Amino acid sequence: MIKAIAFDYGGVIEIINPDFNKEVVDYLKIKEGDWDKVYFSLNYLCNTGKKTYEEVYALTAKELGASDEQILKVLEIKKIDKDTKKLNFELIEMIQVLKNLNYKIGLLSNNYTSLRKELEDLKLAELFDSIVISAEVGCYKPQPEIFKILFNKIGVESSEVAFVDDTENSLKGANEIGYIPVLFTTNEKLKEDLKNLGINL
Repeated sequence: MIKAIAFDYGGVIEIINPDFNKEVVDYLKIKEGDWDKVYFSLNYLCNTGKKTYEEVYALTAKELGASDEQILKVLEIKKIDKDTKKLNFELIEMIQVLKNLNYKIGLLSNNYTSLRKELEDLKLAELFDSIVISAEVGCYKPQPEIFKILFNKIGVESSEVAFVDDTENSLKGANEIGYIPVLFTTNEKLKEDLKNLGINL
């Protein structure tokens, strides 16, 4: 029985530009899979607060053979992407409904420590029974440790949690860890997926 639903932040609650990767790989003339492979091998550096996301994007581009000029262009594309982010208000309303239905609500994000203040400033922190941010705890998705921290803070067993994330990489290991993975694509698809789990909004 599901007692808690946890959400990723970037790409789920905060909507990001889905064309960012395409713009970068088209500009660098590389395969999208190649960008993802290198980026995901390095993003632990920003997830644990050791480097900024901009530094990791620069490192990724450099590893893929980009020149200094190309790296600057990648960072320019990233800045435009960052400036166009917006909140998924429809999902925020859905989370409030889930909370009213007495589900425990968690937030689990690979992000900077500054995310907590951002959530407080946006009046979103109060939506969550527990907030776990990778840079605060020193581990990151999909590592089992960060999920265990979330489950302990919410006070539920792993099998009682549905976790919603927009990347398959973050959901790797769900079977071993024991939670129910839900890949986020759209709000409508999420409603369907939750309904299939017996959660009606």
